[in-house]
Amino acid sequence: MKNEIVLNGWASEGDLARYDAVKYLEEAVKSGIKLKNALAIANQRLWNGHQYGVPTLERWFYLYREGGFTRLKRQSRSDKGQARVLAPDAKEALIKLRQEQPQLHVVTLLRELERREIVPVNGVSISTVYRVLAKAGLDPRSMHPDLTGPTKAFEEALVNELWMTDGMHGPALKTEQGKACRTYLLALIDDCSRLCTYGEYFPAENTEHFLRVLKLAVKCRGLPNKLYTDNGKLFTCKHLKIVCANLGINLIHAKPYAAWSKGKIERFFGTVQSNFQQRLVFEPAHSLLELNQKFWRWLEADYHQRERSELENKTPAQRFRERSGQLRVVDQKIDLDALFLNRVERCVRRDATITIDGRIWEVPVSLRGRKIEVHYDPFTWQRLDIYLDGQSVGSAHRCDKYLNSKSFIRENYARTDR
Repeated sequence: MKNEIVLNGWASEGDLARYDAVKYLEEAVKSGIKLKNALAIANQRLWNGHQYGVPTLERWFYLYREGGFTRLKRQSRSDKGQARVLAPDAKEALIKLRQEQPQLHVVTLLRELERREIVPVNGVSISTVYRVLAKAGLDPRSMHPDLTGPTKAFEEALVNELWMTDGMHGPALKTEQGKACRTYLLALIDDCSRLCTYGEYFPAENTEHFLRVLKLAVKCRGLPNKLYTDNGKLFTCKHLKIVCANLGINLIHAKPYAAWSKGKIERFFGTVQSNFQQRLVFEPAHSLLELNQKFWRWLEADYHQRERSELENKTPAQRFRERSGQLRVVDQKIDLDALFLNRVERCVRRDATITIDGRIWEVPVSLRGRKIEVHYDPFTWQRLDIYLDGQSVGSAHRCDKYLNSKSFIRENYARTDR
């Protein structure tokens, strides 16, 4: 069978599936089975993973009788690779607009063409625009040839030379109350050993959650020399730059259109999805705490202890131990917890209070009307340090309005006897 197909030239997997189905029908008819019955049987079978309807199978049967395997092969469009909807004048306008505004996104260009009534609203697909620009050499890769990245595989010789980080969507949790809760996994992976230095699921993907992941990774595994991230908002904020500068970490961002350069962390996420998260089908988690406990157990007992061919058949835990002779640790003079505290600016109200995350906090009365910076722990709320012009001036505490009503001190309030 295969020799017959080869003689007819190149064939796709779909062509081979059609051929197998037709040959089955032909052999069934030759053995005395009615075509109607043979079609019903073929309809129930899978052909290269696909199930075909009776009318389709019958049409293929007669096409094969007329012209052999060539009639079964899917014919390519004569205008393949060309935009079928975009008119010549619209193509010209698109190319001109791209040349004038090369920094704009393709969607923005298309919406501008719609606004100018050059193309009908929702009448042209994004893929069509991409094809036109690619053919004209105006797609992102053609316009930025320096973004092609390295062409060779690389690996650091020692652990903690390079950490990669990223985030991914986690499983949706269904709490015991029946509510759905989205989750996001933020993780760091060591380039040399593939060991996950720390990872945790959160209800949102933001800077304060990533800083928690980085702080716990540093406490558990030491300091990395380089941290490689994409250009997401949580990885490009000023606070992360301050943290890295104080800890001597070189913060490196991937170039645009080069997300594949973080292939190791993406492969780790693939393992999490195909291995850990699929186990939740049998043992589901009903809270973030339970989900993270299961994840951490899987990391230490399974992922870190499994031999990997790219590590010379060693486990990530073995590679990390063997190549961790020069680990950097945090300088004892650095207040690590203070360095990772979340930071916001607030203007103190006349009643000497500020609001953070919907909570009201009291600050020293002397700061009324002043603009201050608050460094706080958004997870425990046990530490809220106040800074004025870069100098520490005290701390904030929860405002108890009832207690304040019982301890009225006239000096702390505006005079009322005028």
